Amino acid sequence: MRWTKQAWSNMFGKYLLITNVLGSGLLMVVGDVVAQEYEFRRGLREQERFDTDRMYRMFVAGALQGPLHHYVYNWMDRVMPARTFKNIVKKILIDQLVMSPACIFIFFYSVCYLERQTLEATNQEFCAKFPYVYLLDWMTWPAAQYVNFRYLDTKYRVTFVNVCTAVYNVLISYMKHDFDLNFDMESTPVGALELASDGKEGA
Repeated sequence: MRWTKQAWSNMFGKYLLITNVLGSGLLMVVGDVVAQEYEFRRGLREQERFDTDRMYRMFVAGALQGPLHHYVYNWMDRVMPARTFKNIVKKILIDQLVMSPACIFIFFYSVCYLERQTLEATNQEFCAKFPYVYLLDWMTWPAAQYVNFRYLDTKYRVTFVNVCTAVYNVLISYMKHDFDLNFDMESTPVGALELASDGKEGA
């Protein structure tokens, strides 16, 4: 029991940055695995049950967002330490107006790069899908971030966002396939970008 307490203390203390980076990547993969299983059961995937290359791309995209979340959340809590309603609203606005677009950008461009897409194809996909992802982001994240900023300590913020992101990825996949959104693109790449997340994508 003592060593578990020590490990927990190190994870969310001395090694918090590493915890946030690895957690961002791993929980992004968790969401993608659930989404792939859903796609397979619904007959939306013609490939094997799980695409490990896609899972790797999702891990990288999530891990790249970890440092951004880590440092920005620490900065916000340092300059706005009081958990007043006004400060919480300010943090949510920073998260939605700055962090969210940044995480969506990191997600698309990192995964497209790993898929060996051209810059032109990446730009086209990003411009076509960004409005839908960002709209859904506004519909889901402000409420989750209110809970995050109101009740959780700084050291748990990124982990909370990562857990929510795992669920968020499944929601994105469901919306993408069941509601049959028609993106204005000449061609839609197959793979991890069937899912679009900000990650917090961005978080």
